[in-house]
Amino acid sequence: MVAMEKAGIPTVAIAAQSFARAWQSCVDGWGQPTAAYVIIPHATTGQQPDFIRSMVDGQIDAIIQGLTTMQTSRGPVTARNGGGATEVFTVEMDASPEGIDAVNRFLAERDWSDGIPVVPPTPELVERMLAGTSRSPQDVLMVMEPGFGVATVEKVAINAVMAGCRPEQFPVLLSAIDCLAQPEMNHRDMQVSGHTEAPLILVNGPIAQRAGINCGTSAMGPGVVNSANTAIGRALRLCLINIGYCKAGTGDPNFIGLPTKFGMCIAENEELSPWQPYHVDQGFQPHESAVTVVTVTGPGDILDSGSRSHQDTLNNIAQLMYYPGSGNGSWIRGWQSAQVGHTNQRVSYPGPYHPIMLSPSRAVILAQAGFSKRDAQEWLHERCRVSLKEAIGSRGVPRDENGKWLNHPELQALENDPEATIPMLESPEQYLLFVTGGTTHYANFFYGTYGIATRPVEEF
Repeated sequence: MVAMEKAGIPTVAIAAQSFARAWQSCVDGWGQPTAAYVIIPHATTGQQPDFIRSMVDGQIDAIIQGLTTMQTSRGPVTARNGGGATEVFTVEMDASPEGIDAVNRFLAERDWSDGIPVVPPTPELVERMLAGTSRSPQDVLMVMEPGFGVATVEKVAINAVMAGCRPEQFPVLLSAIDCLAQPEMNHRDMQVSGHTEAPLILVNGPIAQRAGINCGTSAMGPGVVNSANTAIGRALRLCLINIGYCKAGTGDPNFIGLPTKFGMCIAENEELSPWQPYHVDQGFQPHESAVTVVTVTGPGDILDSGSRSHQDTLNNIAQLMYYPGSGNGSWIRGWQSAQVGHTNQRVSYPGPYHPIMLSPSRAVILAQAGFSKRDAQEWLHERCRVSLKEAIGSRGVPRDENGKWLNHPELQALENDPEATIPMLESPEQYLLFVTGGTTHYANFFYGTYGIATRPVEEF
């Protein structure tokens, strides 16, 4: 729409009330802050046609005005051509005992925080953080959306200080952003989706101990023992807010949100795991360190106290498997795709990946029954199934001019079989088994939404 406006073609957007700030943030980022739009009370998703028409009909006069009048100010079009000017804030800061509060007020007024008090990012602390990497302060890691903020090492360091990170934890954060920079992560959709999803950081290798990341009891909870986990996860969220301009209610239109969006970081409990670490599965050496980022929603709790066999454990995991749009056999229609940067290119990627946070004791149950990690993944892949008819749904599947399926033509013979089923996920690897936490009968199951990426951690 912005491209059409820049080409001289008048347009007017129709935005639901809860997405109005998000719309303004997006057009600001695209350099067209006065692009015309009108507001309707509710989102149109799932609404009946008559109800949608009644909402839009009430804005017809404003729509016509937006198409025929040059907008000179930001804000929605109204029949009276309303709109407000950008506010300018001035904050005085001093070295008094209230100085930290002044810093937080200064940040809050600009929406440069996650709402929790931060560590003031003084030049000295930022320099100290930068000492945790050999990368140049002006090295660009990625362009963060939706605001097209340039994520330099220095900007990331500023947010790391604010989150309470220490220099020895900084390489983990940088690797997490290296992951997000991969096109298959589809980080734009993660940022602007109304769905409740967030990046989950998984850490492997010696860096976990050097950075002080807890991989034992309560590793995803609060507490001093989890200060590194909390700080790294929070730092990534602050980068997404402050560099990517993904602010609650504007760039981030999440309809309700989740507390996991404050940040999630955890390391694998490699010492107690009976299997090789996840990063070794991905081709790294055990002595190397790596970070994996996967976009997820959830989690759901897996209670395994009544299990009497490894199959009971796997069945308890499988019971949480199905989730519409994220594990319902949608792979039959082809891979998802994401835009490559600010180009017209797109990259395809398999997805989603569902992280299963398996306690060491649950992994031991499987290992003692002779199950390797791959065996467990293949068990879940084979038994977690959905009807082919449901997977195809009303959207159908892509076909060529002769009616042949473009994806998985080997399964087309099952098309008219009402009893036919397919795996919910395309491959066993998409059940991401990650051994972590204390030795208990619980586990966590996250529903993946987009892609996944693993990157090495700088040895410094």
